[in-house]
Amino acid sequence: MNFKKLNYQTHLYFLPLIAAHYLISIFFIGEIIIEPHDNLDIVVVYDHIISKIYKGNIESLNYFLSGEIRWYYLEKLFYPLNILHYLLDDKFFYFTNDILKKIIPYFSFFLLAKSLGASRFNSALGGVLYSTILYIQMPLGLALHFLPYILYLLLTKNSLSKKHYLFLFLIGLNSSLVQDIFTFIFLFPLAFLLSNKKNKFNIYLKIFTVIFISSLLSNIHLVIGSVLSEPIHREIMASTKSGIIFSLQEAFKIFFTYVDTKNPLFIFHIPLTLLTGFILILSFFSKHKNIRKILFFIIFILILKSIMGYSLIDNIFVGTLEILKGYNFQRVDRIIPIGFSLLFVLIISDIKSKNLKNLLIIISFFSILSVQLKTPTTEIGRIFLSNSMNVEKFNEIKVSISKNNYIRVFKNIFNNNNYEEKEINLNHSTIRTFDNYYNFKDYLFIKNIVKESRIMSVGLDPMVAVMNDIKVIDGYHTIYPLSYKIKFRKIIEQELKNNINLKKYYDDWGNRVYAFYTDKNNILLDFQFAKTVGAEYILSRFPIDNNDLKIICFQCNNSNYIFLYKIL
Repeated sequence: MNFKKLNYQTHLYFLPLIAAHYLISIFFIGEIIIEPHDNLDIVVVYDHIISKIYKGNIESLNYFLSGEIRWYYLEKLFYPLNILHYLLDDKFFYFTNDILKKIIPYFSFFLLAKSLGASRFNSALGGVLYSTILYIQMPLGLALHFLPYILYLLLTKNSLSKKHYLFLFLIGLNSSLVQDIFTFIFLFPLAFLLSNKKNKFNIYLKIFTVIFISSLLSNIHLVIGSVLSEPIHREIMASTKSGIIFSLQEAFKIFFTYVDTKNPLFIFHIPLTLLTGFILILSFFSKHKNIRKILFFIIFILILKSIMGYSLIDNIFVGTLEILKGYNFQRVDRIIPIGFSLLFVLIISDIKSKNLKNLLIIISFFSILSVQLKTPTTEIGRIFLSNSMNVEKFNEIKVSISKNNYIRVFKNIFNNNNYEEKEINLNHSTIRTFDNYYNFKDYLFIKNIVKESRIMSVGLDPMVAVMNDIKVIDGYHTIYPLSYKIKFRKIIEQELKNNINLKKYYDDWGNRVYAFYTDKNNILLDFQFAKTVGAEYILSRFPIDNNDLKIICFQCNNSNYIFLYKIL
């Protein structure tokens, strides 16, 4: 391919890259595979409740946590994007939002890179890389997605028109002030470093003022609610960092790896880790002023992040400032994706060696595709192996993965003797699709039994029940009353005593208010106290033998994973 001949067709070559996981999912199973973590298990369910509120059902908020979630805990409640709820159902709203969050950063970064003199090809590649990095982080709101556009205005405009003010105002209204305030703050020194004109304080002030005020307007309820309401659970979150050196190591480690290296899916991030390493090394030896400026800016942010992550910071917030203990100050690193993506574009634009440039481009393509295809390929692979492989060998692979013994994993996969001859049907074999995850058919059956009563889920995601308009006492929430966390803890107290990891997970973090257990054959949950909290039924993934429970339906609606009990 002659890259020099690419013109307006450039986008036709690059946009399929950010839609790669859509395309491969539809090709193999006919539906789009979705990563549930921090997505289907919280964001979509909150959007479902917000949709109901916009349509006049204010009481739907009571579905959460025995009715103790308040309206001012809904961070996205006043985002203008919610107008789409009037036009789209939950599923189409999710995919519309998801597509926008892929396309906006691509074109936003493309515009920025072009303004800095990069070629269309380099700008488009940088845009896909930036969109992909945001795909890893799944940020709330649209601040990070429009960040390159804001930087573009800071670098290229000496004055703002009415359309610029309007656009900036809408961006701010759809942004998370809580999560992205540091991003906005550090965007301005980054712009100052890259700008050739140093007397643009006036334009900087105008842009920041519009963004900050509009973002404050759509997020002010969080601030007021946190200050005036009862203490929230985040106030007793504990820092996991034991020292400044450890914190610094963690900051740089995450910068290179993006995910926990103990996670077996880290293999999909190896190309991106290699690309990051190459870019960082080349940046150190580059004589390009902007490259060196961005490099030192990233290093400064990583050092600042390590300081913010150090447990000493917890001792600063006492008295009225204690509410800030639950704030994640390490979000200062949310400015890094745009910095790194700019570094990448400037490097490949500045390199004189054609071979080295082509190597970086190839690695970047592998990085983008590897991340984009991580979720669908692993799930499609799991479905294929589970349907075609000997059960014993398939279980052996799962054990090997948990032990990070990847050599044994590949030996089992490529051993023809481990497979059985049978027809393979990939359709409807995964819960990682929108409809299958929320299991609307089976939960409608449960809803018709429990009606307006509350349930607690064991071994099942409690947010699925909320998505099916069933009231619950458990769930996944980033903001909720501290008193509720303490109260719910009594239900799982014995389980926490017997499992130190679960104890740390709940006591030190606590966003997931779940009916945790260690052994499904020896459930130590206090079902009577769950009844006191508000639950009348227990919905379980497996049978439970307990004198406090009465079976209502065994394998409800002919499902092998739905068991309903009434608390006596």
